[in-house]
Amino acid sequence: MELEKRVIHKNKTPITSFAQLVMEDDYNLPEYKPDILNIIKSKGCVYLEEITPEEDHVTLQGKLTFDVLYQGEGNDRQVDCLRGNIPFRERVNVDGLSATDNVMVSTQVEDMGVVVINSRKLSLRGLVDVNVSVAGSQETELPVVTDYPTQYQIREQERTVLKLVEQKRDRMRVKQEISIPKEKDNMESVLWQDVCLEQMAMRQSGEGVEMSAMMCIFVLFQTQKGGLDWYETSVPVTDRIGCEIPGSDGFYQVKILSTQTSLEAREDLDGELRNLAAECFVELEVTVWQEETVQLLEDAYCMTGELQVHRHREDMWQMAMKNQAQLSVEKTWGLAEGKEALYLCNGQGEVRLRDVKAVDGSIHVSGDCNVEVLYLTTEETAPLACAKFSVPFSGEVEAGGIVEGDLIDVDASLYRLQCSLIDGSNIMCRGEIGLQLMAFHREEWMVPDDLVEEPLDLDYLQKQPGMIGYVVKTGDDLWDIAKRFHTTKQELMETNQLSGETVSAGQKLLVMKHICL
Repeated sequence: MELEKRVIHKNKTPITSFAQLVMEDDYNLPEYKPDILNIIKSKGCVYLEEITPEEDHVTLQGKLTFDVLYQGEGNDRQVDCLRGNIPFRERVNVDGLSATDNVMVSTQVEDMGVVVINSRKLSLRGLVDVNVSVAGSQETELPVVTDYPTQYQIREQERTVLKLVEQKRDRMRVKQEISIPKEKDNMESVLWQDVCLEQMAMRQSGEGVEMSAMMCIFVLFQTQKGGLDWYETSVPVTDRIGCEIPGSDGFYQVKILSTQTSLEAREDLDGELRNLAAECFVELEVTVWQEETVQLLEDAYCMTGELQVHRHREDMWQMAMKNQAQLSVEKTWGLAEGKEALYLCNGQGEVRLRDVKAVDGSIHVSGDCNVEVLYLTTEETAPLACAKFSVPFSGEVEAGGIVEGDLIDVDASLYRLQCSLIDGSNIMCRGEIGLQLMAFHREEWMVPDDLVEEPLDLDYLQKQPGMIGYVVKTGDDLWDIAKRFHTTKQELMETNQLSGETVSAGQKLLVMKHICL
């Protein structure tokens, strides 16, 4: 018998892949730059220009940009900077990927190594973490309860299906222009800059998702008088991400794929170089899901024949939990022997997750907050230095109902970081790690395909007693008992004077054989 079916959209089982890419190149100093004495600080950032999905792999094309702050040789020992990029085209294996899949790629520069070959040449080596994720939806047909022959006993069940409504890349751009304080000398050139977003928060609004954050700006510059100076500040910024999120049965997630920043010195109204134009360009992954409740045909049997229920397996996803949390980190770090700090110029941090796992109804998260602190030293010939250290963190986030095997998605970022100088040799670092957590539960449904009716085995039924006593076992329900003994729930309830369909283990029932010819 052909079943009436309803077409629904369900989540595909997600595909993920991780790879580490190594990008290397040599760099020759331009003629106008001073010779290199030693490297103070370096950083890298990945710009993806093209993402091409293909069968079982994705091709990435872009460039790794680098910034290097160094101490120059010569009588003046000038601090200077270098900027450049390493173009790349790399292939990352992703089993199960097809050319039509919607691919999301996030990158993080784990290390930007710089080695001085000689005073005019550097060897650059960038280690880049690449995470590839593929999500999507697909159509499937599920049987629904409709008009069936009167001799059929039908069991229906309410099920919740999670479907992917939208997944897209989006871009958020926030800009700010500020002026350096009056007590600062005019800028001659920018030597180093760091622009980042902290205290980022997302909330659903009528037109999508509203983002608020603090844009943290740091600039190290050479003054027109030939000295070094710096300025650090933070300003609030907001932006809106457009997407349609269903009402009470909708869920959304916004993840940062990459962040590109810039800071440019500009002239003020008097023609002096005292303004700073800062910009953050953030590439985002925006995903929206919706839960849909459907009444499905779960099982059936026939009072006038044997009914074979043919089934197939469907993997279905449900939302297990969505939560957010903050973890605190704190550490005191001693400078290298022989180093002494006069002032801290700037502290920057980056979060790396090591392990995520479900433990007794909670999600255990551990990782490291890698911190770099730029400081002014007591040495006139080498006024700047950089200290690097790692602050481990771990914590548990409550996740009631989560079970082993659930898909857990955790996005970690630095919510706030404060670095202070305890004395000339020790630095105190305090920070907060922001966690965005989602978990998805996968169920295997054995879905009916069709019903095939066959004649009753009358000889077998006639040999069975017309009335038996049955003791309810753990896990039994009235439907299962009625199907097993070829009767109906209604007859069981009437024979045993039951006021409802609920039975409990150990309960005794009288079962009458029921045959309809």
